[in-house]
Amino acid sequence: MNSKKNKLSHEIFLTLRDRIVYLDYQPETVLSEKELCKEFQVSRTPLREAILWLEEMNLVRSIPRYGTYVTHIDLIEIRNNYEVKIHLEALAGILSAKRITVDGVKKLEALTDDLIVATKEINIRKMFDCDFKFHEIIWKSTGNQVLEKMLNNIHACCLRFCMVTIPQSDWSMDNANELRAIYEAIKDRNEQRAESLLIQHNQRFFNLIKTSSFESTNALKSGIQ
Repeated sequence: MNSKKNKLSHEIFLTLRDRIVYLDYQPETVLSEKELCKEFQVSRTPLREAILWLEEMNLVRSIPRYGTYVTHIDLIEIRNNYEVKIHLEALAGILSAKRITVDGVKKLEALTDDLIVATKEINIRKMFDCDFKFHEIIWKSTGNQVLEKMLNNIHACCLRFCMVTIPQSDWSMDNANELRAIYEAIKDRNEQRAESLLIQHNQRFFNLIKTSSFESTNALKSGIQ
């Protein structure tokens, strides 16, 4: 029974996380427990467990007698996250190149193909989704659950910020080509190249944020502080 509850809580968590990350829920959106319980057809227990996980990621905050709301996107937090993320991603590249399974390699290849199609169609939501899933496979293939959890938490916060601030024009075929190169390095078990490419990939997004997105008027209007 506990296993079923945990699985249900995790499914709710993933759904709510994606809604927050992809800005279906804007900053300051209040999450009604009553409405969410009705939507997911669950009791408050699995929902509250999912919300606790979201709080650990700093995506929501719960205040007694007020409720749970989606947090603002904090610029300093994003900068700090990226400074850590670059080095953790590099480690993930090394470990993934060592430990990834044949099935994991096939999934990476399929996602790079999907990303190329989404990029050509200028389907921003699909591009973000492919990018997120691509990284998740790499993290999982490290076989290091501590590293996987840390990167999942950091990446979700960073992705929400990228959704708000990075102009669509910057989501070019360059990103798809970068992921294709990372996939090739991991498939070839080239640890140094996987490490180097993941550092470059993350640094490019960090630079986009530093050079243009921090001063984005649209971002400020979306609740970033």
